[in-house]
Amino acid sequence: MSKLISDSQVKLNASLHTNDKNFGARTDGAGTALHLSMALIKLKESGLCQSILDYGTGKGFLVKQLQQELPTDILVRGYDPAILEYKDKPQSPSDIVTCLDVLEHIEMNSIDYVLRDIRALTARICYLVIDLQPAVKKLADGRNAHILLAPPDWWVSRVSQVFPCITAFPVMHRSGLPQKLVIAACLKPKTIPYMYRFVHHLGAHSIIQAGGNLETVVNYNNNNK
Repeated sequence: MSKLISDSQVKLNASLHTNDKNFGARTDGAGTALHLSMALIKLKESGLCQSILDYGTGKGFLVKQLQQELPTDILVRGYDPAILEYKDKPQSPSDIVTCLDVLEHIEMNSIDYVLRDIRALTARICYLVIDLQPAVKKLADGRNAHILLAPPDWWVSRVSQVFPCITAFPVMHRSGLPQKLVIAACLKPKTIPYMYRFVHHLGAHSIIQAGGNLETVVNYNNNNK
């Protein structure tokens, strides 16, 4: 049977977490989850959010932040096989599943299995943010930390095989190239209006990013005007 992640990849990710305090430490998904608490509260008011799972939560900073910001009757959980505190996967689905800058770290022979796993853990809406560009960080074996880089259409095709209802759009870098892909997905057509409302409250569609490897494109263009 396929695995979510190989033992060797778990060790490489765990090493990167240990040696780089900033790896897996973001709480805002580089801006794509900046307003996550508000968006979740809006869903709760519609009766659609009693629980949330952050899949691939890294050091769990987002989990801890949500536990502080959300009403106490919303169950907040995290899962990450490379982090001891979060290595045990929940056995029941959550209403909302977030997966922020995680899928580009998944091995090719595991990605479909991981997406099916996310599907099984999603009761209502899933929110995926996928980086489309090489990372600044490298693994201990010398590979780029983003071991699975693919174009937006490839990701949309993969996700649509496990979720019946999806929407997707790029998050642009100031170089003019797409930096990330946002995919929101749900299980039932009647949930689609709430899914779009959730994405709207997050405001990721208005983000223009800077930094990362694409910053060299900006510097090159500026230097050659």
